[in-house]
Amino acid sequence: MHPGRTAPLKVLAAASTAALALSTLTGCGSGSDDGALKLVVAQYTEGTQPYWKDFVASFEEENPDIKVDVQVIDWSNLQNQINTMVQTQQLPDILNTNVFADYAESELLYPAEEVMSKERMADFLPQFADNASYKGEQYGLPFVGTVNAMYYNKDIFAEAGIKEPPKTWDAFLDTAAKLEKEDPDTIPYALALGSEGGHGEFGTWARANGGDWKSDEAWTVDSERNVETLDFLRDLTVEHGYTQPNPGKTNRADGTWPLFAQGKAAMVYGSLGTRAFLDPVEKAGVDYGIATHPVNHGAEPSALGIQDYLMAFNAGGDAKKPQIKKFLDAFYEPANYAKYLKTEGLLPTTESGSETFRDDPDYAEFVEMIPKARFDPTSDGAWAKLKGGLDNELGTAVAKDGDPAEVLARLQQSTDEAS
Repeated sequence: MHPGRTAPLKVLAAASTAALALSTLTGCGSGSDDGALKLVVAQYTEGTQPYWKDFVASFEEENPDIKVDVQVIDWSNLQNQINTMVQTQQLPDILNTNVFADYAESELLYPAEEVMSKERMADFLPQFADNASYKGEQYGLPFVGTVNAMYYNKDIFAEAGIKEPPKTWDAFLDTAAKLEKEDPDTIPYALALGSEGGHGEFGTWARANGGDWKSDEAWTVDSERNVETLDFLRDLTVEHGYTQPNPGKTNRADGTWPLFAQGKAAMVYGSLGTRAFLDPVEKAGVDYGIATHPVNHGAEPSALGIQDYLMAFNAGGDAKKPQIKKFLDAFYEPANYAKYLKTEGLLPTTESGSETFRDDPDYAEFVEMIPKARFDPTSDGAWAKLKGGLDNELGTAVAKDGDPAEVLARLQQSTDEAS
């Protein structure tokens, strides 16, 4: 990708800053007793609400016996709204969010096979379907995806005589040293381990070191490889000075991403094509490249995959199950699904969608990264607690007086207790 090219992917869920609190597109909304199918979806972009309005109108025209009420909620309010719905037992029939395991564990969801046709179920890419399963049964419906990678500034690299992005940790340190020597004011790597997205960046580095959050069914938060990874990231700042100050308190959207856009950082972790990241980068004319994170111990190169889900709640009783199935099958019809993805600028979770996007030059390079995707264990009910702990504590480990082993041991214990 070059600076003049418009990337297709728009702002991700985690980066959404829209102010829409709660909007009902049709009908009475959540909690109404009119028998309508109730759909609650997250706002990804300004195109979210118009898409659903048009899709629902078309669906109702083809299915006059089914009425659909849609609520669009911005991501900053979504989880609080969902919590209220659960507590007041005013559950939607279909929900779009980024976690599902807690609801499956509480037996609030239909198994996916009960609300989707076999044809549509078979179309999900295996890695997304596996990550939508709880205790061996699929409950989540893979909705949208994206992949994260390392961006690098080609001009800064060229000035330092660096011809390609580093492929190993040793090469990464060598690259950072050359960058610093060429221009001490340049930040070799902008590191974000703050409360917004820090767990994703650390998890990506950990996998690049042969570590991970789990091994089989056991949590390995404080494994030797994970501790080594966090020590490495701490040393980048404390020992080498290869990052910006205070990476443990730095987030992506208002921290590392602007540094890269301003030409102050040579490398940064980012989501493929995310407009909140790339719009300022391309406006500034930064010539950038994309690579997987450098690896250690011979680990396979990988990228963090992120997916959001649809899920069907069973609170409405089986009378609504046929309506839910009709709606979901219609949404995942390849032409409808592709239109949604291009509206929001996100990647497909289906084989048919991937085939369509491979033929689109604006999407092809992103789709090709999907096979490299590795996912956080969102299908485990304990993940929500671990993620919360990481968001609160991970940054302290890379402070001058931080202790990576101690922080990860504490998170390991907390996660084991939640399992």
